[in-house]
Amino acid sequence: MACLSETEWERARRFVFRRDRERFIAAHAALRRILAIRTGTSAALLDFKQGDFGKPSLAGYAGIHFNLSHSQAAALIAVNEGAEIGVDIELLRPMPDAERLAATCFTPCEIRALQGLPDDARERAFLVGWTRKEACLKALGLGLSANLQALEVGLDSVESEIEYVDAEGINRLRVTPIDVGSGAVGALAFETGRLRASPASPKPAAFEIVQ
Repeated sequence: MACLSETEWERARRFVFRRDRERFIAAHAALRRILAIRTGTSAALLDFKQGDFGKPSLAGYAGIHFNLSHSQAAALIAVNEGAEIGVDIELLRPMPDAERLAATCFTPCEIRALQGLPDDARERAFLVGWTRKEACLKALGLGLSANLQALEVGLDSVESEIEYVDAEGINRLRVTPIDVGSGAVGALAFETGRLRASPASPKPAAFEIVQ
């Protein structure tokens, strides 16, 4: 606990319930310990900065990428060198509003797939799709600011190649399920390449490889 920064303590103090505050502290202390081992730096001396959409990165270690997700008492941390990554974990739980939520954040194909499942399979399928989508968006550093209905990830726990198209070009990712036990679902996504629209060309179909 002593390794946390004042900013992290300020965020922890905002939680109304002690249980949630302690879970936040435990997850962020664990993240610092893992990154300290990877960098050889004291956990208390690690400095974080935030991207335009809130994704944290490690100051002074541009090649080390990490991501943290938590759901109630479960947390998932991933660290990678090279490509940006994102993770998400969700505890399995009743989702009576799964179809309503899907209508706002799933693609038409994903919505049809969800509606075609038996009632007892829809809640898990929704959470599988949600973790895959969230992991991809976090790998891109976009979070929920992106157009969720433009990101097709599917509802199956399988490794897949994903493309997300925005105004700047095409983002390519690989998303894979993570075994987090029978009571939860988890997903990991990492960038595999980007095709950026060439500013010299008036045609949006012209791209140049930048990674």
